[in-house]
Amino acid sequence: MSDEIFSICEDYDVEKIRRIFLRMLENLDYGEKIRSGERILLKPNLLAARKPHRAITTHPAVVEAVASVVIDLGATPVISDSPGGAIRGAQRVLNNTGMNDVAKRLNIKTIPLETKGANIFTLPDGEKLFISKIVEEVDGIINLPKMKTHSLTLTTFATKNLYGLVPGFRKAEFHKIYPTPRKFARLIVEVYKAVREKIRLNFIDGIVGMDGNGPSSGDVRKIGILGLSDDTAAMDAALEKIIGLKSPAPITIELKRQNLLPDFAIEWLDGIPAENINLKIPSNWAMRFVPAFITRSLGALVQVYPDVDEKKCIKCGDCKNSCPVSAISMEAGKTAPQFDYKKCIRCLCCHEICPTSAVIFKKSWLAKFIK
Repeated sequence: MSDEIFSICEDYDVEKIRRIFLRMLENLDYGEKIRSGERILLKPNLLAARKPHRAITTHPAVVEAVASVVIDLGATPVISDSPGGAIRGAQRVLNNTGMNDVAKRLNIKTIPLETKGANIFTLPDGEKLFISKIVEEVDGIINLPKMKTHSLTLTTFATKNLYGLVPGFRKAEFHKIYPTPRKFARLIVEVYKAVREKIRLNFIDGIVGMDGNGPSSGDVRKIGILGLSDDTAAMDAALEKIIGLKSPAPITIELKRQNLLPDFAIEWLDGIPAENINLKIPSNWAMRFVPAFITRSLGALVQVYPDVDEKKCIKCGDCKNSCPVSAISMEAGKTAPQFDYKKCIRCLCCHEICPTSAVIFKKSWLAKFIK
């Protein structure tokens, strides 16, 4: 049985978050999860080089609160991730997200994950999975996800956050190999299995999150919670229950299929639960519930495609650079992207990486009637 403990928290006051984290550790008797002399990887969600107020990345106040506790317990924290935003430089991501500021205040290190090389694992289908060697260089991992919806996987909580341990552009290549929610969920679970033994804690930033068309172009949503668990899969399932998800997300389904989802109990600090947390799911997800025989029969009549809002587009070229199948053509700095829908695999990497939310969903005429 895994215990998932949550607490109401309305703002990003570092000391308040620190007190909540310490109380959660005490309530769940997790004190031994962090030991003196250890090196602990803090793994936030650093999807891209976005400022904290946009609710796309784990807030630096959460990272700072956890890091300070790790230091007080005699361990050494390091901050690392491999963001999609590494297209234009990992240091830019660490600066914009506030991670370098946290590191400077606490005199700890931020490490671009790509600098560490990778270990290779063979997946069940024979493909090669690359996981950063930083995992073997640390004694344990504290997973610090952001509470958001996701247009491919429905949610991006604790398990999905571990995908950032896959270095660099290989993440986009995997979208080409595993383009559907079900196939991609299987990949995410393989990543989880590869690093599972190193995960000490999962502490989710749900103070301000994102719903709708996440993980980067959705609606900023004040949720007002923090959560702690030592089991990654159980945290995801607990969060789905808390937000009132009608059916499990693909990653949770795969975790359960592989018997990786334990029984769990949800507790609230001081016995006070949050109320009315119902996240809006991505607008393209209605299509996922259409029976397969209908989509096969009607084809392009019931499709959702990426498109561009030229009023928002800054012609930076990030979408083109992130596309794993080269389905986007443009001249950076001069023209807006053009999509080749014959090549497009609907992985939505372009939507995820766009810095101005200019990549939108275009529905075929029949798909518009599916709500």
